[in-house]
Amino acid sequence: MKKICIICNTKISFLKKYKLNKIYKILSKENNVQIFKTEKAGHATVLCKVNINKFDIIVAAGGDGTINEVVNGMNDKKPLAIIPLGTANIFALEAGINGSANEIAQIILSTKIKKVYVPTINNKNFILMASAGFDADIVKTVQSSPTLKNIFKKFLFFIVSSFKLLIFKRYELKILANNKIYKANWIIITKAMHYAGSFKLTQDTNIFDKKLIIYLFCNLTRLNFLCYFFTLLLNKKLKESNKLIKVTSDDIFISSKNKTAVQYDGEFLGYLPAQIKNTKRTINILVKEELNVQADQ
Repeated sequence: MKKICIICNTKISFLKKYKLNKIYKILSKENNVQIFKTEKAGHATVLCKVNINKFDIIVAAGGDGTINEVVNGMNDKKPLAIIPLGTANIFALEAGINGSANEIAQIILSTKIKKVYVPTINNKNFILMASAGFDADIVKTVQSSPTLKNIFKKFLFFIVSSFKLLIFKRYELKILANNKIYKANWIIITKAMHYAGSFKLTQDTNIFDKKLIIYLFCNLTRLNFLCYFFTLLLNKKLKESNKLIKVTSDDIFISSKNKTAVQYDGEFLGYLPAQIKNTKRTINILVKEELNVQADQ
């Protein structure tokens, strides 16, 4: 019998609560399972830290933001399982964690573990990506409207994006990476293939890889922003140019003279400056038995 701690985002929909309840019933047949519900932002991290030594398995039930909070409370020994109940569920998508309640329960009870590298931004862990500029400003706006987010779900991101495009603002960023200074209007640092849902941003890294890919968008205008957007929408590869620079680095510092929003894993972090470090720290993720993803060693 295993002791299983489920940390659940209380803001999930009725249908997702129904699925969570089914998973709970399956797991509870032969295991000791307890559900802890979050009460506010950051609470999942606290719940994880309090319970991590009391249980055999920690489970994050929610979206990428909930997973991020739980990861910030994890150590490098205890296994973490995922119940994808969010809007985009990018982490679950890349980890191959999906299916019926019974299939999710079987993954939680499986013994197959994959290590995920966890970099930091301003000393906070992230598992997918971080950015500063256009999309971070959208994340800030979306998170300031929780009621609208619950109503429109993932469509709110596109609604706000359209509005931000109409009042297009160029951010002036200064980036230090690999002992070189870059100037850009938007930056994305990613260790995931996907971006904002099922859009494929890159094939040069994945969540099991330790590599950080940095996209620098320079001389950004409404027109070339729309070109980038439709390229992602059509799952086409972003082409490097003097306006789109791609680099890799383990240590990135971003600053700006203006107040510029920063996001990590789809959560608003604050404002620049930001320091991103590839710490080589790992956490253990429970995955499907048949999952076979090549990671950069």
